[in-house]
Amino acid sequence: MEKGKFDDKPHFEEAEIASIQWTSSWGSTRSVDKPLPSAPSATRVQSCFAYVRATLRSLGLNVIVYVLQHFLGVGLDEIPKKAFHRDRVMALVRSLVHVLPFTVAMGEVIINWRGYYIGANIDGLSYLQFVAKLHEMAMQSSLAVIVFGYVRHVLFNGDALPIGALLSGLQLTQVSYLWSMELWGVASSKIPLRRRLALITVIVIAVLLASTVGPSSAILLIPNLSYWSAGSTHIWLNITAVDLWPSRLDGSMLPSHCSLAPNVSNTCPASEWHSISDFLSLANGILPPSFLGGLFTASPYFVQLTGQGSLRQLIIQHHIYDNQLEGYDQWAVLATTQHGAVADALSATSSLWALGLQGSKSPFFDQRESVQSIIADNYQPYTLASCGPDLIEGEMDDRPVAFPIPPGSSPEMLSKANITLDTMLPMFAIDYPGLSRSEILSTAGSKSDYRIRWVELPEDLFNGSSIGAVILQPTANETQGIFLCNIAAGWGSSSMNMSSSPAASGTGLASSSIYDPTSTLPHAKDYSRRIAESVLTFDFPLFPQRKIDITADWAEYLNPRIPSLNTTVINALMRTNLKDQIDSTSANMILAGLLANGLSRTGFTSQLQGEIRTAFNPEINASIPDGNYWLSGNKDVFTVDPVASKDWVQLRVDSSVEGYGFGLDGIAPKLTAAVLLLYCALVMVHVVYTLTSGVSSTSWDSITEMMALAVNSNPTKHLRNTCAGVAQMAIFQLPVRILTNKDMGEDDDHLELVVGGVEELVSRRCRIQENREYGTMPRFGGRGGGGDDYGSGLSDGTDLSCRQRRSNGIGK
Repeated sequence: MEKGKFDDKPHFEEAEIASIQWTSSWGSTRSVDKPLPSAPSATRVQSCFAYVRATLRSLGLNVIVYVLQHFLGVGLDEIPKKAFHRDRVMALVRSLVHVLPFTVAMGEVIINWRGYYIGANIDGLSYLQFVAKLHEMAMQSSLAVIVFGYVRHVLFNGDALPIGALLSGLQLTQVSYLWSMELWGVASSKIPLRRRLALITVIVIAVLLASTVGPSSAILLIPNLSYWSAGSTHIWLNITAVDLWPSRLDGSMLPSHCSLAPNVSNTCPASEWHSISDFLSLANGILPPSFLGGLFTASPYFVQLTGQGSLRQLIIQHHIYDNQLEGYDQWAVLATTQHGAVADALSATSSLWALGLQGSKSPFFDQRESVQSIIADNYQPYTLASCGPDLIEGEMDDRPVAFPIPPGSSPEMLSKANITLDTMLPMFAIDYPGLSRSEILSTAGSKSDYRIRWVELPEDLFNGSSIGAVILQPTANETQGIFLCNIAAGWGSSSMNMSSSPAASGTGLASSSIYDPTSTLPHAKDYSRRIAESVLTFDFPLFPQRKIDITADWAEYLNPRIPSLNTTVINALMRTNLKDQIDSTSANMILAGLLANGLSRTGFTSQLQGEIRTAFNPEINASIPDGNYWLSGNKDVFTVDPVASKDWVQLRVDSSVEGYGFGLDGIAPKLTAAVLLLYCALVMVHVVYTLTSGVSSTSWDSITEMMALAVNSNPTKHLRNTCAGVAQMAIFQLPVRILTNKDMGEDDDHLELVVGGVEELVSRRCRIQENREYGTMPRFGGRGGGGDDYGSGLSDGTDLSCRQRRSNGIGK
């Protein structure tokens, strides 16, 4: 019987066989009466159409094949088909399904790996969500092809698969398949261990990828708003590190005019003392009076300090040791600010960078803001003040004064404590034998004002302390109220950031955060995100790393006289105390703020040094900083004399801009890139194997096709009682093969789904042949039954009875 004759149409005569043989390959009956092309021409047409059909089928566009056939009036009947092709061109055509998802995935990884900046704004971001969804569907289809390809590879060799793996390619998008009876049936089946492990590995990887490639593609496909590296350079300040960040301060380092407030310049410690007054005033005005009281108070995050060319933050934080051990000050105050000279140099660098950017061809000109960052080798002052109230019982009180233990000190210091100060909570203090209470009464100033006496504390008793202070409260009585204060100060490693917006002229406010020099040096843009951040707390003596010793004569310059007010700085500030708070809280804030502000002005006269690399800009007919060279980040933009700059402070400035772009900054993009790379690797292995072997197939990749194969197969006793469902895992463990079977009285073979054990010799003899067409309808009475009866030529009684009943029309 000729191929293509298994239909309901009348058979043709002998003379029409040649025409039928040509048209049957297309499945057409309308072509019989038409003139036939020559044999070579027909072969070429058939081959081309086969490749077109394979291409459209691999892309899931079977409906186009049907429309094309219907339009041409050919191929309207089912014909025998090749289950497996050994044809590298056909294998290449069927691999086209991987091209688009693979290319897009690799493109996403590469562009994010290299980094690509787009600009300050981007339109159509929402549409990329749909693009990412389409890409996810394409990758899931690609993964299904890979899984079905491996399943067919096993079946092509005549080997057995567990039933649970037969349709695994259609269940990749269901994560529940990982704990389904189908997959566990595969894992516990009796097929060879090596084949079982390979099958489980392919399926599990494919299921996990099918669930994660979609979000991964969306993360890498949609540009993220972040900070992007925009060049770097070293800068130099004409001052040594010892002078910029001294470890000891005394009065000889300051000019004499710093003792009077009207003459205070930026080089004097008390410069801008009124900023602390602003801080206290703002703290009093934040909350309505009805919300004030108790132990709580609100305060601004920072107040602004002005340098020669920069704006800085003076941060004063209180109530930072709420969970401190009993005996330490619960209301200690921390203060810090950026170093003035460094902030001025960074501000100048920021302005030069912005000028160079205008003459460059970089996309960074379209930005939301730019940030200049100094990450390493930079220090700023950190201070901590702890004050407790006490009394002096007149001029005959010879008791030594006692200073509180600074928070953050080791608990062993409590063993030195011998006095509990008169506070709301117990506060342990250490005697200072070098000063009696009666001596404090001789402190200069009017008894009607707040006065201060600075005390140098010995290291052996007060580990981590920089200086002590006694504040005398206004009094008209013989009894004198005082605050005993322990102040710690040090230089701490800190990053410094300065931001500016393209919409505003000039530079922005300097900000900073603690930087741990023992950790791996981070990228500049990691710190650029922390523009508004600073330190909230630290522990003495662990941080800052470099303690500062302060002499009493240097500290006196923190309290200059204000002739216009006929008072001192301490008196003016203490009278702006916090409402409904004990005065020691205000004292903590004032002393910590004053000292941090004063320390930030050491080496204030130092300036940015060096010659900057320039380029001629024809638009303005002038030379400006070479922006293209600066943005490359390859070398320093500034050049200095190597001899003169030998001892100068050298700092690295990293520039970054905020905007949209592609990059792998952060953990999530890196993980998603790894997911897509795993998918691409799986595709490459599959395609390389397919092209190398030349074996390909598109059979049985849908439920309908697998159902048609099952219906055209002989029943088997192994699947007894499963017509209404499967409840036992043993069913999913059964081995299944697809083998050939002959029609009774015919020379053509058809394929059957064979469940159960099959002898190896039979399995090899009946394995699917490559490039051979299958598809004739099985005739009843042929070889029957699956499983152990397969290949015997006889069916068991049940199978034969079922065939007889069907042929007699019973049980339809």
